[in-house]
Amino acid sequence: MPRALDQPSPVKVVFHLPSEDDDWPPVSREGLWAVPLDRPDHVRLANVPWFARNAAEGDVFRVERDEEGVLRPVERVEWSGNCTIRLIVRADGPFAGDLGRVIDHFAPFGFEGEGLSQFAMVGFTVPPGADLAGAKRALEAGKADGSWAYEEGCVSEEWLAAGR
Repeated sequence: MPRALDQPSPVKVVFHLPSEDDDWPPVSREGLWAVPLDRPDHVRLANVPWFARNAAEGDVFRVERDEEGVLRPVERVEWSGNCTIRLIVRADGPFAGDLGRVIDHFAPFGFEGEGLSQFAMVGFTVPPGADLAGAKRALEAGKADGSWAYEEGCVSEEWLAAGR
């Protein structure tokens, strides 16, 4: 992760992930990049969470070091306003598993995404100004035609109300 010379070095914050239905998520913990802030126990998440729930890129968390020296989130103290949406892209669907094409498909809605090929996933950071109603229609259309499955990792009231 590139940084300006006058900014602190990024750190990893490790989220423990409880196993849910069908052995999901496929990992028990997730390390997210974060930027230390002026308060020594506060960081701002710097990438999209792949599996952690109720967290989005840009959120500020209070953290503490555990007995092994690993930074762990204690609580979210400031929400960025961003939402986190994750897709599992189906290889046999209309996008043929092409994560880049899926990212490009959602760019016009204001989504910022990245792919994780190991799990055929795309993770999106959805800023407050995105076209939420249009994006939700596109998500549902892709779910219906077999392009992907998706989940809402962290959403706003505006997201929930969009497209009703």
